[in-house]
Amino acid sequence: MNCNLCNSPLTDKIYESGSTRSLTSLCTTYAGITEVYFCHGCGHVQSLEIDNIAGYYDHDYDILVTSEEEDQIYEVINGENIYRTEHQVETLLNKVTLPQDAKILDYGCAKSSTMNVLTTMGITFQPYLFDVSDRYIPFWKNFLSEEHWAIYSIPNEWDNQFNAVTSFFSLEHMAQPQNALREIHRVLIPSGILYGIIPNVFTNIADLIVVDHVNHFTPVSLDYMLRSQGFDVVEIDENAHKGALVFVAKKIPGHSIVAAMPTLSEINAAYKKICGISVYWKDANGKVSTYEQAITGKKQIAIYGAGFYGTFILTSLAQPEKIAYIIDQNPFLQGKELNGKPIVSPANLPETVDTVFVGLNPTHARKLMVEIAEFRNRDLTFFYL
Repeated sequence: MNCNLCNSPLTDKIYESGSTRSLTSLCTTYAGITEVYFCHGCGHVQSLEIDNIAGYYDHDYDILVTSEEEDQIYEVINGENIYRTEHQVETLLNKVTLPQDAKILDYGCAKSSTMNVLTTMGITFQPYLFDVSDRYIPFWKNFLSEEHWAIYSIPNEWDNQFNAVTSFFSLEHMAQPQNALREIHRVLIPSGILYGIIPNVFTNIADLIVVDHVNHFTPVSLDYMLRSQGFDVVEIDENAHKGALVFVAKKIPGHSIVAAMPTLSEINAAYKKICGISVYWKDANGKVSTYEQAITGKKQIAIYGAGFYGTFILTSLAQPEKIAYIIDQNPFLQGKELNGKPIVSPANLPETVDTVFVGLNPTHARKLMVEIAEFRNRDLTFFYL
């Protein structure tokens, strides 16, 4: 296997899951081993792609398709849910200034909730959409006409047409992201803007073991990929979106640039960080098992978090049947089930529960649990990953 970005041979396997039951970004199980490699050429981190990856995203990948309004919680501030689309729109408008009536293509768009919201804000622009699946057409029809979207391939008449292309959490899924960047490059006008958000594996450490994320970008590998495909990197921001890299790049017309590889010190720094994350996940199953064995005799047990971290805990338990509830603040999830476990709000967690496995990003988990008002007067014992 070669690196998706610089084509260097990938020989340094830094992580392999301990079982054939891996987790996807949709918190479902995949019958296969997660294998992750580090590229010592450009600092990229790459997983072995799943079987028939194109078919998976065309037919099986259902992201937020229950309703038009369904969204993911980005953060909770003073008890108020801030949703991911809301934050993405705000960040985009802060980062990119576009001319009136600009043409914007949302690449790998899924529902394209960001473009949908922008159309309601009185901003004069022309939105276009592209995805590798037709399952999102019912959502697109609500705010766009058919000539403004494309599926599977981008028509030639879109070449050199767009002032900007956006990509929200899509490049990590692509087996050949450099091909996507070439497509984006050809449809942008000279000096057109590419704006994107991708997971930051250094601050969203779960990204390392998401089996359908082929690419786990580091800041240096992202910078190299953009420059190697004819873009001038304006900014890579590690703070504008929690657990993600927000990038702005500008098309270099007719480029013939050979991008310089990251320095050895940059590669070594990235390698040290990613090895630390790999060790964390290698130990995580054992940590869950050890705590599980120590809570015999407790009343009822719950998991906080219906996302990836919570699912990881649930699938790591020897006796998952002992979990009575999944707790989550997202109203779009409450009333549903995760692997047969009812999802409830913190306010509706029965008093019979006295132990909670916290399935949140460990970087923020303790702070977030302290801020949950419904738990402050309860005698709860928390386990943190």
